[in-house]
Amino acid sequence: MQRKVSIQISGRQKYPEGHEDQQELITVGTYYERNGVFYVIYRDGGNETDTEGITTFVSVKDGVVGLYRKGALNNRQEFQKGVLNRSIYGTCYGEIRLSVMPHLVECDLTVNGGRISLEYDLFVDDNLVSYNGLLLNIKEDFPQ
Repeated sequence: MQRKVSIQISGRQKYPEGHEDQQELITVGTYYERNGVFYVIYRDGGNETDTEGITTFVSVKDGVVGLYRKGALNNRQEFQKGVLNRSIYGTCYGEIRLSVMPHLVECDLTVNGGRISLEYDLFVDDNLVSYNGLLLNIKEDFPQ
């Protein structure tokens, strides 16, 4: 059964030069489990971001997290600890070759929600860009 959920998304990047960035977003989305796979779907962005109009689909099965973005940006990545994943990041300006090397992939999900935690290195054209952390907290959105 699909459930309306609130999703708290926390991201952080640490760059080889030493500086760090952090972002936080709280949004609403849909969450469900089907055939042993958990799914989270939400729309990114708003007027103040470059990601407005992008739908993100997250799937979790057997410790592997799939992240699929469709809309103004298109990308498909998989996060499995210790496994390099290469993908193409499609933008209105052209395509970028991305790779992720996950060091941590933790998922604690039940039918009522939970959390997904990722830590990974991000590469563009095989050059290290940043060390990243991504945390999704998924909570059932109770009517007020």
